[in-house]
Amino acid sequence: MATQPPTDYKRVASHGRGGAGNILKDDPTNYPKPEDLVTPTLKSNTYTTGRGGTGNMAHNNPQHPELARLAQDVDNIAHSEPQGPKHYGRGGAANIIGDGQPAQRKSAEARRKSEEAKGEDNGAGKGLLTKGKELLNKLGKK
Repeated sequence: MATQPPTDYKRVASHGRGGAGNILKDDPTNYPKPEDLVTPTLKSNTYTTGRGGTGNMAHNNPQHPELARLAQDVDNIAHSEPQGPKHYGRGGAANIIGDGQPAQRKSAEARRKSEEAKGEDNGAGKGLLTKGKELLNKLGKK
């Protein structure tokens, strides 16, 4: 047997960002009605477009209110998803995801290629680890 809520029951709703002070009885008159969502026409002689300033003031023609509305409407620019790896967080190889290869392998390959390219300068640009490996290889061959 289902129980019915009492007739004086009001729904409780959370308002704001949280916290006990924002839990109140819900007021159904606070919700927008369709007539609240109708875009009003501009009635002043001038209107602003953009962020403000004298250069963004335009004359309002009462015979053509649609021109003012078009000047104020801003279309969203379509953003495409970037190709290749995506970077998240504060940086570092662990915060790179995408295109199949793990970030650590890519960074190791990039370091190896960089060291190979620098190898032509007789070791001046080689890392300490590479120099140590070369020294151990030379010592082991004698």
